[in-house]
Amino acid sequence: MDWHDVDPEPLFEAVRGQTPPADAERMVWALERILSGARIDPGLLDHLAVAAVCALAYRDDESPRSVLERLFRRSISDEHWRREYASLLTSST
Repeated sequence: MDWHDVDPEPLFEAVRGQTPPADAERMVWALERILSGARIDPGLLDHLAVAAVCALAYRDDESPRSVLERLFRRSISDEHWRREYASLLTSST
């Protein structure tokens, strides 16, 4: 995947349409930062994810594993992801 060719706007529109405005803008901001990292080096995505989990663990006085388990319980199903979101990260070319 060439992250430079990804057009995130369809995903941003979906987030804005399905999330309260303040939360939507926070999520779009975070997605923009992740996309910037992926465009520098796709391998940074792993490091960004681990760093975010560790920061949440520190903030919430939990272990990284507890954070991941909590996030997993709150996540959408695989089917919902594939049907609603995965196809929204499209190539702009």
